[in-house]
Amino acid sequence: MARDPSVLDDDNPAATDPEKTERDDSPTILRRRSYLKWAGTAAGAALATSAPAAASSGADVAAAAEVANLNRMSERELSIAEGEDLSRYVANASNGELLIVPEGTYEWNRTLSFSRRNWGIVGDGDVTIMVPGNRGHGTKNDYVLNTSGDNVFVANLTFDSDGRPATGFRCIVDQYAEFRDITVASDGPRTWDQSQTNMFNVGAESSSGEVLFDGLVAYNNGNISQYNGGQSRIGIWCSRSGKLTVRNSVISGFPNNGIYTRMPGEMEIDNCVFANNNVGSIRLGGSNEVVKNSTFYLDLSRDDTVSTSRGNANAGAITADNRGRASNGGYVRNCSFIVRDIRNSTGAIRFLDNNWIDVEDCQFLLDQGNVPGVGWNNSGSVRLRNLTFDTENGSGATVASSGGSYSTVENVCVSSDLVTGQINASSRNCSFDWEKAHDYPNPEFEDREEDDSGNGSEEPELGNTLVIDGEGSSERSDYQFEVDGEVDHSEYHSEYGTGGEIDGGSVAGFVRGGVDGFRFEGELVDLEVEDGPTVRVNGIEVDPAEYGDEDDEDDQELSNTLVIDGEGSSERSDYQFEVDGEVDHSEYHSEYGTGGEIDGGSVAGFVRGGADGFRFEGELVDLEVEDGPTVRVNGIEVDPADYGDEDDQELSNTLVIDGEGSSERSDYQFEVDGEVDHSEYHSEYGTGGEIDGGTVAGFVRGGVDGFRFEGELVDLEVEDGPTVRVNGIEVDPDRLLG
Repeated sequence: MARDPSVLDDDNPAATDPEKTERDDSPTILRRRSYLKWAGTAAGAALATSAPAAASSGADVAAAAEVANLNRMSERELSIAEGEDLSRYVANASNGELLIVPEGTYEWNRTLSFSRRNWGIVGDGDVTIMVPGNRGHGTKNDYVLNTSGDNVFVANLTFDSDGRPATGFRCIVDQYAEFRDITVASDGPRTWDQSQTNMFNVGAESSSGEVLFDGLVAYNNGNISQYNGGQSRIGIWCSRSGKLTVRNSVISGFPNNGIYTRMPGEMEIDNCVFANNNVGSIRLGGSNEVVKNSTFYLDLSRDDTVSTSRGNANAGAITADNRGRASNGGYVRNCSFIVRDIRNSTGAIRFLDNNWIDVEDCQFLLDQGNVPGVGWNNSGSVRLRNLTFDTENGSGATVASSGGSYSTVENVCVSSDLVTGQINASSRNCSFDWEKAHDYPNPEFEDREEDDSGNGSEEPELGNTLVIDGEGSSERSDYQFEVDGEVDHSEYHSEYGTGGEIDGGSVAGFVRGGVDGFRFEGELVDLEVEDGPTVRVNGIEVDPAEYGDEDDEDDQELSNTLVIDGEGSSERSDYQFEVDGEVDHSEYHSEYGTGGEIDGGSVAGFVRGGADGFRFEGELVDLEVEDGPTVRVNGIEVDPADYGDEDDQELSNTLVIDGEGSSERSDYQFEVDGEVDHSEYHSEYGTGGEIDGGTVAGFVRGGVDGFRFEGELVDLEVEDGPTVRVNGIEVDPDRLLG
């Protein structure tokens, strides 16, 4: 099965010399870049760039946001000196703020708990946060940051300090939260029978919500025997209704599971490395949960994690568990399992109260004789397809132990040095492919000798990858692309593809269900792919429409977007709109649309299932769309009825009282010396208030009441709670009128 490593880090000394790692001068502080040194394989490079070795800028990280909506936040650069207490600044932040932390090392001297909406914090460069060494010990709830609300974004930060505390975070949101390029270093617990705070306690309350981790380095370095009846430390705990996504991450050394979910929501684990987590690296429970493209190590030589004879250690990679709010089922795809040195394990994959899971396109290296590939605590049913079981030391381990049911066994190859157990092997001539496995990024072993696993092949000279994946379709899909450097076929990234024709930096070809893969240097300057295939650049799925648009530079100069999306309907829906500035088509935001006719600032057209996208400057002063399409302005879904009210637009000032989702009632009253009217555009779930001439009185209970007015605001009284904005600027009612 073809896999997609990301761009190789040619400047990384550890890429060619595994004995070299970058360390800060302090013997106890590990910078983020130190965690991400790899020992050689191209597959390892995939993760190395997912959590970058060099610290990203705040702008780069923010631009990569996928779940959090940064359009609802205003950036505020902190004026903070090296060594200051960053938690003080975070405590004083407000709704709607994205804090930008300059490069440096700071303290975090307090625990914070608050509810905020549209809030985040981003490190601009290499930002290290020093947490007191006693934090998180002896309790499950000593979080340095405990936040609720919605639309939370935390990115590009390293948490570490002397004493390696059990730094923990809690983030329970209504809909969306995102953690990107976060490193948390800890050692714990090392002592006997000790409770510790989970590293992350997260969840989205809404079934349509999502919590995303991308580029998390969670390196815990614990004694995995110290399970302590479930009171020890978990990497990520989630029990809510929304989706949990973890990708491009490293999770290692937790005595009480790496990722532990008991939830009805979805879970997707993609392109991660796990090592030495007890009871399992992942608890898998539900037909809406999938683990894919990841590598699991059960090998205590890989890091500073230990396992002593005292305590309970039965570490595995994946534990199928349907207890709590979880359910039966789960999928494991394209994963690698390495078992070499782990005490009392009952299997790389094992069952605990889950009726079935589906394991496909995976490989197992079983170098410890008493650990099966698939084992059982309780009975269940496992489906095995396209699997390889191998050993490098002739361990004689059992591939599939007794105790459960193997409802499907298809194309399973077992090395002749292993025992098949309860299944029948399809073949015996197979071997573990190290190029398909991620190597483990070990920041502690500076003097480690060259890895003896056979994965020290030379890195390809061309550092970028492009993959066109037909996803098994029977339809032909043509493609062509161009790069401004060298390009070549990649057999490693191809599968049943035609390969295309290469002419200098240009490539043309087609796929019919298979995969064509290429490596290249330089920039991808043009990319056209017919509908159907999935396209990945450096392992990340992309939209071909993002590349090669000659008008792209002009397109980006217009800062607002309007999209009329027919959502695949067969019905025709007419639209027209007007802006008071420049407007142009946006190929990037369009798909199978007619484009409309532009006349100055006015546009008229229709969609029939497709999407017409535009960029514009200025204000949207009129918008009419027939029923059916979804309309988005600057990425946010809007109601066309909110636009085009002539009376509303004649009043040039705005006043908004925003209850911020609170359940508390807050009364308000204000007076203007001119005309005032409700503004549907600026209101949301509000009561509207009562207007008497130029005087207005009303209340909000979590919703938003908005008004337009002419003249001066001569009186304003608002009970504590709501946020008040005049002409889009937040104001203090007690100070506004002096």
